[in-house]
Amino acid sequence: MARVAMVTGAAHGIGADASVRLAEHGMDVAVLGADEAAHADTVRRITETGRRCVFVAADVADAGSVDRALARVHSELGDPEVLLTCVGAVDRGPLGELSDQDWAEAVGGPLRGVFVTSRAVVDPMIKNGGGRILALADVVGGGRPAAARNSVVETGLAGFVRTIAKELRPFGITANVVAPEPAGTDLTATATATAGGSAYAAGALDAVRFLAGAEASAVSGQIVHVVMTA
Repeated sequence: MARVAMVTGAAHGIGADASVRLAEHGMDVAVLGADEAAHADTVRRITETGRRCVFVAADVADAGSVDRALARVHSELGDPEVLLTCVGAVDRGPLGELSDQDWAEAVGGPLRGVFVTSRAVVDPMIKNGGGRILALADVVGGGRPAAARNSVVETGLAGFVRTIAKELRPFGITANVVAPEPAGTDLTATATATAGGSAYAAGALDAVRFLAGAEASAVSGQIVHVVMTA
């Protein structure tokens, strides 16, 4: 039976490419998101690899919605052995112009989505003897106005995976983050948009593939920075 990956944030860009990469390495893929039409191309690309794919409508920040989505993934594909959450940068402008709601969306939203989906997959992963929890992040910020908020998100992701990595190690579950270095890349760009973007994308996808595999069983609690080179 094929391994199953559950992916969020895969409507376009590197998130979509990462989903396809997992399928190319033999995984069936469940794609979670709010808009089925926005994920149609991702689903098509995955099925063209010969692997099974299902789109599941879900609000990844809502625990009940994620639990229902997980139940459907279980019934149609099986329990996910890999969770990949793709977290894009959220730019709401300069600090002095941010509202409380802007801050909640820029910082709280991405972190809550990773928390809710990670919590949901722990029990099935433990039941099945292990798993991989991964976040693919473009939140470093660079010189953009959102740099401060994005750095908070990256720091939160790093702290979260380091904490759960220790807790889940006895159950064979690893947790890691893949992020760009230096800052300034954009998950909304396709993997072939520029020479540098393509190099970053290739490295990020290779890191995701490695961390999702059996050979990475001893790698956990890490933030893996992928250098963007031309």
